[in-house]
Amino acid sequence: MPSTSSTPYTTAHNLRDDGTVTFLCSQNAGDWPWLALDPHDPIVVQTVNYWTSVECGAARGTFDPTKWSALIQTEWTCGDRGAGHPVRGLYEVIGDEDRPGFQMTFFSAEGALIYRISGRGVVFHNRDFEGWRAKAKAELAAHPPVSDFTYAPCEATGMPAQWQSFLSHVTGGDTPSAQALITSENGFRPAHLYHSGSGDHVNANHLADIGRQFAQAVHGGQPLSISGGEMTFKHFVELGQPFDIVLADGGLSHGSVSMNVSQADQFCSAITVKLG
Repeated sequence: MPSTSSTPYTTAHNLRDDGTVTFLCSQNAGDWPWLALDPHDPIVVQTVNYWTSVECGAARGTFDPTKWSALIQTEWTCGDRGAGHPVRGLYEVIGDEDRPGFQMTFFSAEGALIYRISGRGVVFHNRDFEGWRAKAKAELAAHPPVSDFTYAPCEATGMPAQWQSFLSHVTGGDTPSAQALITSENGFRPAHLYHSGSGDHVNANHLADIGRQFAQAVHGGQPLSISGGEMTFKHFVELGQPFDIVLADGGLSHGSVSMNVSQADQFCSAITVKLG
């Protein structure tokens, strides 16, 4: 989505002759409250992903705030634990104008790897994006309003506080499933200390968080160490309406949990979280 911040996460951008960009990362938790979280927390990774790609695109002169864009795929790998949050990084472009892609590598002050993140997006050059979104939201609004959604206790999703839990109880036996509900009230600051975004739809950082919570729920609520993951996006997930998370076929292994996300019977996203 075309969004910039008055307080950038990345600074000191250096556009090099080969088109790559080097940058420094903010360490200010006052500006970025999620810096209080573990660096491997999926909220942190996907928030870093968004702001770095937008700001480095602007530094390259290729980010156009007049055009709407959307992430359609991303994957990430975390480095060794204990290195802290990244302080610098390298941004590289892959793909082309119509299917833009990026790869970013983040480092500690000592040069330790913090993350490798890559992704692909799509730019809506001609589509009446706002009209299209308004129609999609109106169709979903025709569904009965939510009146009795019950969130699982945070112990069931492995979260430290109840306001961080977005899932219902997991059910389904051999094929675990749950519902989630993220609203404009519970999904953003100030009610949620660490999530931010356009407020127009459920964001990638929300879905990464959902993926982690579902993985922890199917492991009995045990908080898990997330070492990486992958997400693909087919359709926007709307705020204020429940959506379904179902374990994918063969989606539970020793090293990962894979799931599919749908809303109003429409497939929206596939998420895999890798366990470290």
